[in-house]
Amino acid sequence: MKKWVLSVPIIAALGSAWAQPPAGYYDSVNTTSAATLRQTLHEVIDDHTRFSYTANARDTWNILEEADEDPNNSGNILDLYKNASYPKAGGGNSNYQREHSWPKSYGFPDDGVGNYPFTDCHHLFLADGGYNNSRGNNPYRNCDASCTEKTTDVNNGQGGGSGTFPGNSNWRSGTGSTGRWQTWSQRKGDVARALFYMDVRYEGGTHGVTNHTEPDLILTNDLSLIQSSSSNQTTAHMGQLSVLLEWHEQDPVDDLERHRNDEVFEDQGNRNPFIDHAEWVACVFQDQCPEAITLQSLSQRIDAIVEAIEKLRTQIQELSNEQ
Repeated sequence: MKKWVLSVPIIAALGSAWAQPPAGYYDSVNTTSAATLRQTLHEVIDDHTRFSYTANARDTWNILEEADEDPNNSGNILDLYKNASYPKAGGGNSNYQREHSWPKSYGFPDDGVGNYPFTDCHHLFLADGGYNNSRGNNPYRNCDASCTEKTTDVNNGQGGGSGTFPGNSNWRSGTGSTGRWQTWSQRKGDVARALFYMDVRYEGGTHGVTNHTEPDLILTNDLSLIQSSSSNQTTAHMGQLSVLLEWHEQDPVDDLERHRNDEVFEDQGNRNPFIDHAEWVACVFQDQCPEAITLQSLSQRIDAIVEAIEKLRTQIQELSNEQ
């Protein structure tokens, strides 16, 4: 579990900023099956407002510097992999870059006004430049002690240490689709839920407002399906799904992630539902959905309760007669 060491004034200030989803935002969502939940969630979160990757006006740098703000220093950002706190510097700085957690080479490498996943800030994170380059486009997969260690800084009571697997470090090996990148323990759930969002947000078809073509992004365990491309694709894969499901369980949603969701929502107009409702991951990706309560099933439950009460009443009467 993540433990953020924050002063009381900071907790009070950020606590007021961590908002709940707007009333009614998820009212149309149907959790009766994996297919219906996926479809109804997609309808809620698609067609978001796109911001330019880099522009003179508000762009992804502005959004991410607010979303990834260091909770103990509003003038700094807290990067994804190294856990380093860097002064906000905007584009072209030497400390941090914009990390595509779903690598852009897997499906959408060419930026343009119609490329929505390229600039989607729900999966973009500010990351130390060296660590971002080291990760490259390696899928998120579990490593072991034979992998190369990428240590973290101590910030907010987390990170630091080295030499013991897994510790508080990132670990990597290989390159490309058969490579591995294991995100450190306090942020592995963040990247998992970012990729769950991408899988549901991008289902192919076209943007409902701009009519731009969008890719179908699919999480998989089959590494052979993960292929880089030099042009935008209609279908693309990323992984490793089974590992991301593990990381989601190992590193639950925390208030830093909720703050991030709120900040991106303010600009894009859509939310990551797996931060707001972490329990929906099991339904969409593992087909473990809550039982649907229909009128028929409710009637059956009431009948069973009535029958149990009658049996209990009969037993009480029999005991009374014996006395």
